[in-house]
Amino acid sequence: MDKEKTGKTILVVDDEAILLIFIAKILSGFGYNVITAISGEKAVEIAVNNDSVNLVLMDIDLGSGMDGTDAAKQILSSRNIPIVFHSSHSERDMVERVRGITHYGYVIKSSGDFVLRSSIEMAFELFESN
Repeated sequence: MDKEKTGKTILVVDDEAILLIFIAKILSGFGYNVITAISGEKAVEIAVNNDSVNLVLMDIDLGSGMDGTDAAKQILSSRNIPIVFHSSHSERDMVERVRGITHYGYVIKSSGDFVLRSSIEMAFELFESN
């Protein structure tokens, strides 16, 4: 596959360092610039202060501290930016937690690279069409 540079930057937020590195490598392979954050607090700091971030790929369950839904709300209170939730949870209550938060998708972590890439591309298209 040709690595086509998109010029877009994705902030990936996950509390599992190994998974964070793995996802960052996948997205870099798709041509995205990637910035990572291992906590909700760090994600808010980066997203609010770094205008180069074009999309946030946010885990919901971020361990102790601020969870992904609270981080998303804080980011959206300062910036209009697409957020795609990325979670290992497919239970109804977890999906319900993101209801009411403007987001551009919900991707299950085990969905695979193609689904992740397609979901991100669709999020960009939807956001840019609004």
